[in-house]
Amino acid sequence: MARGNMKRWIGAGAAFVIALAAVLWILHSGEKPPADAPAVAKKTSAREARAARRQIARAAQKGEKVGAKAAAPAAFDDSEPPGATAMTEEEVRANEEEKLVGAFYDMTDKWLKPSKADVPMEAVEKFREQFNKVPRARKAECLQRALNLLPDANVMLLAGILLDKGQPAEYLELVYNDILNRDESVKKPLLKEIFKDREHPCWATTAWILDVTGEIPGK
Repeated sequence: MARGNMKRWIGAGAAFVIALAAVLWILHSGEKPPADAPAVAKKTSAREARAARRQIARAAQKGEKVGAKAAAPAAFDDSEPPGATAMTEEEVRANEEEKLVGAFYDMTDKWLKPSKADVPMEAVEKFREQFNKVPRARKAECLQRALNLLPDANVMLLAGILLDKGQPAEYLELVYNDILNRDESVKKPLLKEIFKDREHPCWATTAWILDVTGEIPGK
């Protein structure tokens, strides 16, 4: 009996050595293990692990039971498939864009009530700088929101963008058309300021308006 037990122990030890050799062969050569080698547990990718956790959470909320396989993935592999890294970078970029848009929204919202005093130039410059940080794909949206919400008393915030000739023409046009629909007390000073600069994209239209209304400076 003792001799039989020894043979079994030797056999088990040999099987373990074979399995270990198979794993080492996989790690170093990347080739498939021998057909008679014990099966190695398949690792679970990071994405599969996250999906499993979401499945567990949803099941827990519904009071459902989760199978053992879903509840405990075989092994966790922290490496991602090739496409996962690009997707993650895209998500990070989208989050950063949302933060910049949110920051401009917040700055706009601080000026929703008419200011009793003149808007300081420091605030005008910060407003323009924050607008410049907004992703191009969201600029028109953010600017239109500001045009709709800012009262006449705080229009100087928009003037910081309008008088910046480095802005794309489409944004200058948005602000310019909004200014033309503002109160005369707001509109006239800005039109006269634009008239001083012949290189401004809106100069020709401004000169025509001031000429028609008989308000060209110096006439």
